[in-house]
Amino acid sequence: MDDSTAVTKTSDESWREEPIQPKQKAVLEFLKMPVPPTRGGASNLIKAVFEGPAGNAHQNLWNASKYELHPDLYPPKLKKEVPRPPSPSLLGQVINVAVLVAVIYFAVIKYREHENSAAPGAVTPGNVPAAVTPAVAVKQETGPSLPERTPVSDLLSLESSDGRTVQAKVLALTKTTVLIRREDGQNFDLPLDQLTDDSKRRIEEYRAAKRSGVVK
Repeated sequence: MDDSTAVTKTSDESWREEPIQPKQKAVLEFLKMPVPPTRGGASNLIKAVFEGPAGNAHQNLWNASKYELHPDLYPPKLKKEVPRPPSPSLLGQVINVAVLVAVIYFAVIKYREHENSAAPGAVTPGNVPAAVTPAVAVKQETGPSLPERTPVSDLLSLESSDGRTVQAKVLALTKTTVLIRREDGQNFDLPLDQLTDDSKRRIEEYRAAKRSGVVK
């Protein structure tokens, strides 16, 4: 239905003398033109504008604005409702659940493999050691259990068999003697067989700690 007439024309054109239609009035007010009282006069003005040099621009602008300016005269067009997809069957639901479980299972497997490969000491393609040469693979012979003199700096409390006690730093240790430095700065070489069993035990503990690398 054209905005210039708002109704179908009749053969006798008696409609031209009828009062102006609301849609015609809305168009003329939008174009900022005088509003005549009759349908015919409004139709002539609207037709002159829309068929003029800038008619297409005016008409396109009006068509783009009329739904917002006059929703009572031009209600928005109803959008076609998109039909919803049919609900999956019971078999389809079972298949979907099975696929989801499989995906989660394989994701957990891959995650565990990644965690294991990232663990300290794990052999991965990036840290596979090179082939060990025979010279490195041969087990090295261990040296003497205790060197003749091993310089250290530990403070021990030692007691002799006659009851004398001394706090001293152990400077060196042999299999039969211990070289100590007393608090007054003097060095002494004590035979191990002149110490008490408790002092010998501390010496042995020191010897074992030194051998294992605990004592530097």
